[in-house]
Amino acid sequence: MKKGFNILLILCAALVAISCSKTKSYTDMLKDEKKAIERLIDANDFEILDDFPKDSIFKENQFVKLENGIYLNIIDKGSSERAVQYKTKMLYRCKLHYILEVDTLVYENYGPHSNGTYPIPFTYGDYSNSNPYDPSYQWVSEGLQTPLQYVGDRARVKLIVPFKRGTYYDQSKGLPVYYEILEYIFEENL
Repeated sequence: MKKGFNILLILCAALVAISCSKTKSYTDMLKDEKKAIERLIDANDFEILDDFPKDSIFKENQFVKLENGIYLNIIDKGSSERAVQYKTKMLYRCKLHYILEVDTLVYENYGPHSNGTYPIPFTYGDYSNSNPYDPSYQWVSEGLQTPLQYVGDRARVKLIVPFKRGTYYDQSKGLPVYYEILEYIFEENL
């Protein structure tokens, strides 16, 4: 009896050791993210500014790193009307890439015809949801909403969003995201 129990105990310990080794630690995810962001910046010759430009006008390859770790480039500030947290209903269209391994286009609903896709709705200030059946689980985040304090309706920006500021899905997988273009649309102005 003891011999059978010891064998079972050894097998369980081996299974736990094997299964744990396949999971990345948070530290490993942060290291991988840092390398991926540096690779993206180098490959595209992005210039990282220390300060936000006084006139809010960025050159095509300039980004500012904000206090929360997000890299921002404003293409077009849009209207002077600003979103109000927890009140303004928004839509967005984008072209995004997950940049961890290879720059692979994951999602695009931006463009003249947008391939029959719809803009993604959200309320400014409501961040990612942990319910995988809720669209915000994979499509809405703090990082995506950060530029709204600087821009208005119909604004277009570029963003590099570290996974800890990404959607619940991005956070769970350790996936930083590059928004090649992101356009905000105030629902009331459609």
